[in-house]
Amino acid sequence: MKLNKWTTLAATMVALTLVPQLAMAADGTEGYIGLGAGVAMGFAVLGGGLGQGMAARGYYESVARNPQVNEKISGNFFVGLAFIESLVLFTFVIAFMLQGKLG
Repeated sequence: MKLNKWTTLAATMVALTLVPQLAMAADGTEGYIGLGAGVAMGFAVLGGGLGQGMAARGYYESVARNPQVNEKISGNFFVGLAFIESLVLFTFVIAFMLQGKLG
């Protein structure tokens, strides 16, 4: 049953990619710019969420095993989360710059 949903989604994405005039109501490459900006933002959120989740899991597992290291590694943990979030924000800036080329 799950495969059927993914097959339908993939077929829709392929159809919209092959016909950008219908997908983005634009002519030429403007449809691809909008599609690229949307895909970039989607992958940024997905990658950032997975990265922060994995970092948090590692941090909490290490603190659960050895609570004395909490003060030593908490700063590094928050700096790492900030770096992951900054990559997502940079992707959003680039995607919004691409959106500006559409207008």
